[in-house]
Amino acid sequence: MNKYVLGVWLTLLVGGCNSPDGTLPPATATETKAAKVTSVAVQVIEPQELQEQLTLPGSLEAWEDLVLSAEIDGPVRWIGPQEGDRLKQGEVILKIDPDTRQASLDRARAECDLRRNTRDRFKTLLDEKLVSPQEYEDASCAYEVAAAELRQAQVAIEQSSLNSPVAGVLDRLLVDRGEHVSAGTPVASVVQVDRLKVVLDVPEKDVAYLHAGERVQVVQATINGPQEAGVAGELIHLAYKADPVTRTYQAKIAVDNAEGRLRPGMIVRVEAVRRDLPGAIAVPLYALVEQGGRKVAYVAENGVARLREVTTGAVIGDQVLIEAGLAAGERLLVKGQHLVTDGGAIAVAGD
Repeated sequence: MNKYVLGVWLTLLVGGCNSPDGTLPPATATETKAAKVTSVAVQVIEPQELQEQLTLPGSLEAWEDLVLSAEIDGPVRWIGPQEGDRLKQGEVILKIDPDTRQASLDRARAECDLRRNTRDRFKTLLDEKLVSPQEYEDASCAYEVAAAELRQAQVAIEQSSLNSPVAGVLDRLLVDRGEHVSAGTPVASVVQVDRLKVVLDVPEKDVAYLHAGERVQVVQATINGPQEAGVAGELIHLAYKADPVTRTYQAKIAVDNAEGRLRPGMIVRVEAVRRDLPGAIAVPLYALVEQGGRKVAYVAENGVARLREVTTGAVIGDQVLIEAGLAAGERLLVKGQHLVTDGGAIAVAGD
């Protein structure tokens, strides 16, 4: 081989090892750097004993909210308690013309006593045949009439005093002393507040979970400040017929208010147990990832992340029920789950 042929051959050999532009070919990704590994944290999925809560808004009402009316005509002569005062059952609130009613009672009592004595005297005379049976009968009838008038006067004196039918609070006085009222005129408003009732509307989807006699928790709604402690209540009524407009069922809950913390008209929340969930699979809300309109989760499996499409249920606190897609014992990614892909390499903290 002459020198010319040898030179051409070496030139071709060198040129074939270079790229068309005369540079060396690049190295592969595995040769330049190792595959990307994402650091994650996991939580082992374990069955839990959970309770799904039902929370509904309601309003407090007085157990009894009474507007008391005058039973007789006359001027208001006396008013005892003032607005806001506590009342005992049967306590006198005001009196309407008691002097006139008392005078009528005294006159009726005296007349009744006179007619009774006359009847008794005529009875003795009849036994001695000194009066006729008709005269005795007339005396007896006169006594009966006088006795009826006495009973009427006694009723009138009772009606002249307006008494509270329940233990409660005198919320409003609707008349002043000296004012003339007629029978049927509203004169006072009394509310019973040592026991209250919550009125609320229950949606159709929740009716099946509530039953009369069930114990619930009533919590005063607050906008600012610390949350007030709840009080126990009892469901006493749940309507069988839905409201035709709202399609909800009215419920009433009895609440003990002996301490006087609650007032009629307040807005409250009613918390009840919707259902018990033994052996439930629930995961933190933040562990789920939104992908294309679906919810997914990632689990650690042999050093890689595996995608699981999940079906979610109710949210309980900061956890969500998993109805399908995850199983007990799997290692759920709770940190770094937004940075991984299905089959991507991961490094689990603590492993």
